[in-house]
Amino acid sequence: MEQLFELRPRKDLLDPTFEGYKLSLDSLPVYKHEVPVAVEHLKPNEEQFSFQHVKTFGLHNHLIDDPWSDEVAFFISKDLQIFKINLHSLVSQSPEFKSVWQLPRHLESRDGLFNASLSFAGPELAVVTDGGGVLHIVDTGVRTPANSHLWQAKFSSEDLGNSEPFKITHSMLNTTESNQSETLSVLALKVESIDKVESQIALSVFGCSEKETPFINCLEWVQYEHVDGHWSFKQLKRLAIPHGLDYASILSPGKALCLIAREPLGIIFDSKKNVAAPLENNERMQDETETKVAYTWTESPEEVTVWMTFDKHTSKHDLVVKIESQTLKVVYKQQTYLDGELAHPISVGSSTWTLLDGKLEFILSKVDKSLSWNHLIQSDLRGRKVLDAETAADYESQAEGGGRPPVFSSEQLEECDDMPMDESCVFRFDGETNKFTHKAILSGQLLFFTQSAPGLAPAFCLRHDVDGLIWQPMGDELEQSWGCLHTAALQALGYIQASKEQRKFTVAPPNMTYAALCDAFSHVYIYRQSNCTSTGVEMVHRPTGRRVGNIARQQVLNIDSSEECLGALATNSFLLLLTSSSLFSIRVNSD
Repeated sequence: MEQLFELRPRKDLLDPTFEGYKLSLDSLPVYKHEVPVAVEHLKPNEEQFSFQHVKTFGLHNHLIDDPWSDEVAFFISKDLQIFKINLHSLVSQSPEFKSVWQLPRHLESRDGLFNASLSFAGPELAVVTDGGGVLHIVDTGVRTPANSHLWQAKFSSEDLGNSEPFKITHSMLNTTESNQSETLSVLALKVESIDKVESQIALSVFGCSEKETPFINCLEWVQYEHVDGHWSFKQLKRLAIPHGLDYASILSPGKALCLIAREPLGIIFDSKKNVAAPLENNERMQDETETKVAYTWTESPEEVTVWMTFDKHTSKHDLVVKIESQTLKVVYKQQTYLDGELAHPISVGSSTWTLLDGKLEFILSKVDKSLSWNHLIQSDLRGRKVLDAETAADYESQAEGGGRPPVFSSEQLEECDDMPMDESCVFRFDGETNKFTHKAILSGQLLFFTQSAPGLAPAFCLRHDVDGLIWQPMGDELEQSWGCLHTAALQALGYIQASKEQRKFTVAPPNMTYAALCDAFSHVYIYRQSNCTSTGVEMVHRPTGRRVGNIARQQVLNIDSSEECLGALATNSFLLLLTSSSLFSIRVNSD
């Protein structure tokens, strides 16, 4: 059971006397530059029609910032080049766009793939994907404007892919205490059909069905190890998030995750250990005289037939079935019901299973048709060998209700039993126990998330009353109960954002002196906080004559472009906007 915690705002960061933003007609310097190669902008194809697909494509930010350097930014072109932008050069007539690496193209067609994504895991290390199932670990060198070092791929992996598209959401590099090895953690987001998800437990545990959730978010947490100059695969965990993922990050030092999502969600696969509840040895070795029968089976010279009975409302999404040449495994929901070594080898290609009205039937094709089977699963005494299917039905009727957990159909639930599905929560997921250890119910909408200091998880902004509050997930190094720290407030941002129906991106700089809301086309709204440096306009409070040094101000810009905004990035001095062919640099604050 998760430990409940609260998101407690700091009163000293709130301003109950805030009266609103004053519209400023001051012009801001805007510099427009053509990019060397058009920006890649992939859209969903006809088979990618779910809300999760639209969200993944539509909200992809093509401008990438670097936590280790505030002097550069990056984007990926349509020919899969990664370009480094020297931010200081954007105020000149000769902006510096430098191609630092060319992603290998392993597929000719980009149809059905996600947009390429890039994440910086360390001061000299990045992870990149072309969006089509291949992950690259890249040595970048020190990423400063003056460094002309070209990036070099150190390792390429398809452990995440199987040619399925994914997007990198976060990465983190950690060094062991002995400094003898490094562990790279990467979070990859997929949108998968529930029929194609590789899972060790049934997806129906999380309410998945073809009708309600034909596509779900899968978050894959993969780790690579760097020892003696070589990278190698270490571990993969997969979490199912049927109702969409809003935020995911790795917590320092790389042993836990922070997630924002709606329940239910949970782990469905671990490459090092099975997440399904194991079949206990004492269940396998029950007394022969007991009437409880877990399965029945019979054989002919060519094949072995096995029957198992579950609740009549059981669907294929309640089961995980694994047939291999020497083993057979059945997981119902989260519990293992059958798992072991077969008496003799079978032909996997010609073996099948079917499910009808809760009755699961296997037809296993023998490899050696001259052998007679004395048992089905070695050391498992819960099965009964019968003459035919009619005899098996007699055993199954005796076993009904014996030892299986109660199963309810959604048709049996009344309105008062329905769980609310629209509450998002913040979770901490522990990678060592594979359990959620902490949970907080969000009282406000997630507005955006933003990069934090190197080594920290990205911060996220939640609506609190009318304001937007910035929360920083804690690392696990602190010797106190885990939580999220309130670090800043953006006045009235929650109220403002609710009125911007065409908004695509919301960004804020590290010093939180302003927030910018960028429409999909043309308009940008900048909200300067009261602590933001004035641009030289001296305000006077007319009733009292009191001079006001700094006030909260709003500025509206109309961008000279008919192209869709594909990326936005806020630094302490500049607001950057990226379209397919142009980069706009807006000077918001003076250095």
